[in-house]
Amino acid sequence: MVENFKLKYGIMCCWGPRADTPERLAPRFLRTLAALSEIDPAFSNWHVGHTEDIPLAALSFDDVVKYIADGNDLEKTGAVFPKEGYWFGAVSSPPSDARRVSVDFHAGCTIPGNLFINTASILTRPICEENASLIALRVLKPALLVLASLWEPTWCGLSPWTVNALQRQPVPFRPWFGLEWVTYLSPRFAPLVTPPRTAITEYLPNGALLMIATEDRFTVDNPQHLAAARDIEAALAPVNALPWPPDADPVS
Repeated sequence: MVENFKLKYGIMCCWGPRADTPERLAPRFLRTLAALSEIDPAFSNWHVGHTEDIPLAALSFDDVVKYIADGNDLEKTGAVFPKEGYWFGAVSSPPSDARRVSVDFHAGCTIPGNLFINTASILTRPICEENASLIALRVLKPALLVLASLWEPTWCGLSPWTVNALQRQPVPFRPWFGLEWVTYLSPRFAPLVTPPRTAITEYLPNGALLMIATEDRFTVDNPQHLAAARDIEAALAPVNALPWPPDADPVS
């Protein structure tokens, strides 16, 4: 059965060039999965593996480090390119479970580029009756905040994949912080933004900014949801105007 990807909801977090190693990434990866497991039962029964699903519980810490390190050799050439970073992740539940989620990372890349350089993401299955309770702000907002607190991204967004067809395409092309149900900005860039009145706004204890288009499940078919998301996107103009990547240099 072919899934309708447009019916999926996803969280994407990104940050600029940042060196890292499998030995440092592994503890953060494991803390992320543990923290997500406390939010909802759907975030449990984790499996990892580049070619097959292996129960996380069956792996030692050294096994997890090796799994992350193996994620550098995407071309299977036998060579290792630390500057490219590491690709790794985990999935929950059996493949047949509508509540199955995937958590994916690309971290440790130090090469500036015209793309989201380092990322952490969570993706649901297409929304249906069985997983509707999972695709809710009360679940996905805490999940976004787990990624934000443990990976220190510059920006995070939560949205249905249906917004992709509505996203702005800058000319010339460059990455863009655009339409989202929920938008997070790191403490470094939050002061550049004046939240719109149409957004539900929250400043986190560390100074980060959270802007939410609606407390209901976001859909692009709802004009109020979409209007609030566009207002939030417009408020991000000072950040989107910065040279890419905006966080290429460390905080002074």
